[in-house]
Amino acid sequence: MRKGFTFIEMIFVIVIMGILAKFGSEIFRNVYQNYTQSKANNELQVNTELTVQQIANRLQYRIKDSVIARVPGVGFNGLASAAANATVVEWIGYDIDGWLGDDTNTSPTWSGFIDVDDFANSNANILVSPASDFRVNQRVDNIIQGLSAGSSVVDAAIFFTGANSDVLTDYGWDGLAQLDQNDTAAHRVGAAAAVNRIIPGVDAFNGVDIYEQYQLSWTAYALELDNNGTLRLYYNYQPWLGEQYNDGNGDDAILAQNVTTAKLRTIGDMINIQVCISENNITGSEYSICKEKAIF
Repeated sequence: MRKGFTFIEMIFVIVIMGILAKFGSEIFRNVYQNYTQSKANNELQVNTELTVQQIANRLQYRIKDSVIARVPGVGFNGLASAAANATVVEWIGYDIDGWLGDDTNTSPTWSGFIDVDDFANSNANILVSPASDFRVNQRVDNIIQGLSAGSSVVDAAIFFTGANSDVLTDYGWDGLAQLDQNDTAAHRVGAAAAVNRIIPGVDAFNGVDIYEQYQLSWTAYALELDNNGTLRLYYNYQPWLGEQYNDGNGDDAILAQNVTTAKLRTIGDMINIQVCISENNITGSEYSICKEKAIF
């Protein structure tokens, strides 16, 4: 009975182990590389999609003529004529939550309509909006306070649908508070004290063109991409009150990091959103995913 291996058998085993070690390590390396690339791809796909969708959700309910692109410390233009080095995009969003109703009533808290006949008989001091409730600590005000953690309906403004406006001067993007209701797209609500009534807190509506439809807004939004690749969203600030996105009056949140591209461009009434996010911690080399979405 043989008690051990022959020399030839030992050589044969060593050769087999060498072959397995060589090709096995390559297989393991390839499997691991495919895993890390797949993981990076999946994470970037999810992060990029979520970022684009969050931006789209807010842009969908924008005052369409209000969108600007800003070069911090230099100036701003309408998005259609944005400077190539603009890093901030701002817009005013209207109150879709209040328009849809609240937990006490499924009807809108503000209707979006002005009774122009009633306005003609009110000596231009009051706007009458049927089926709306602008009282402090009531329906629309409760929604605004809940969403903004501090703002009130008295800080809000209405924007007439169809009114002529200049994005450079009529929205407060220059940091100057709107002192009256004339020559501006944003009409401050001011002292809102009654159901169906907007009682202006600054000036009356004398000499102002009144339109039947309006949208109510309590916040603007700013999207900023910094030099470190951090994409940040600013909100809960009112340009018509002279507030700006980075003056500490509002709030902000990080949407994504390692962002290489965040572009918004206009195509007619449509805005195209493009976001690219990269990473190099998992794969050892830069890996990037881009997503686009169009909003009307």
